[in-house]
Amino acid sequence: MITPLQNIHFTILYFDESIAVSCHSGEFRNLMVLINEKIYVEDFGECKGIGRCGTCLVEITSKNVLAPMERNEASTLKKCAVQREGLRLSCQVMIDEALQNTVITIVEEREDVR
Repeated sequence: MITPLQNIHFTILYFDESIAVSCHSGEFRNLMVLINEKIYVEDFGECKGIGRCGTCLVEITSKNVLAPMERNEASTLKKCAVQREGLRLSCQVMIDEALQNTVITIVEEREDVR
């Protein structure tokens, strides 16, 4: 188990770039905020974390167990044009030990579902 002072390390893939991220649990409100602060992605997270727009779509490759989806996230994902396993709304993913050593791909073929 990772204590709040230990770093969590994971990789974010955006186009052809691989960005190594190291941060503390709870350092960012959620994964969407971290991505917006570390990587500029145009039109990413339009609803500012409510979980309704689908513009902060990521694919998470993980052997760790992420927190289960809430109903709002699941219904928003059903409306997205891209459907595959591992998709999550980054605004609904907390920065914690479940992200340790994961690979997170920012999905570009997303559709605004507002």
